[in-house]
Amino acid sequence: MLTVHEVAARYQCSTTLVVGLLAKIGFRNAKPDTRLSAVIVYRLDSEWGDKIRAKRPAAAPGFAGEADDASISARRDRQLKPHIMRIAHARITGGRDAMRNRVSMLLPDPGLVHAIDAAGTRDGDPWGGEVVPGAVHFFGGPMDSGPTAACGWMHMRAVLGEEFVPADDPARENQCPRCAAIAADGKGFRNPPDPYYRSFFCERYLRVRIDGVVTVKDCSLRDLHDGPHRARDGAEWEIGGDDYVPAPAEVGRHITKAS
Repeated sequence: MLTVHEVAARYQCSTTLVVGLLAKIGFRNAKPDTRLSAVIVYRLDSEWGDKIRAKRPAAAPGFAGEADDASISARRDRQLKPHIMRIAHARITGGRDAMRNRVSMLLPDPGLVHAIDAAGTRDGDPWGGEVVPGAVHFFGGPMDSGPTAACGWMHMRAVLGEEFVPADDPARENQCPRCAAIAADGKGFRNPPDPYYRSFFCERYLRVRIDGVVTVKDCSLRDLHDGPHRARDGAEWEIGGDDYVPAPAEVGRHITKAS
């Protein structure tokens, strides 16, 4: 959920304007720190988003010409992140962490390994298309409430950062045969989640080091937008630090990827 102040920052306008527009769609008495549901944000943008964006000042000319040759080359050669099927498990267990808090945990033997398109689930793909070995995300809610696997038969309780690679012999690799067949055919991908369950804005970000200082760049575009991500200051990227195109105010500064 976004606050009124965060929505105003996304639109590059004042919080007073956002509060007034919220009142016009029936959401009254909002404050700068009031949290707004995705439904309210969606209604606000549907009613007033285009009008707010039309009032923005035009971008400074000559942006591409001011970027250095390396940035221009990287921007031209960059590739879209792949949309991949991930490994998922239908069975998990519970345990306690070092602070004795109850946490979800993977089972040593989780049973059949399934495939899932995490990007089309309510939680979304927590790794944004990057393969992250050893990473795991647990779906909330009671048993049998998680999203279904590609096979459509089982509800998943955990999704891993690794890509699901269908085996020639799924039974030998303990893979769900239907998931393996669907993934091998390039099928099983989901439609994006319903707007009620996802943020209306992109929410992708990139960490870069500018003159030795780590800076976080938030994408200010809509969710499911086309083309590269763009920060409010004009910086752009599509994959990450390797194809980062600096904002006009950053040209000539020392920019590297942040760990």
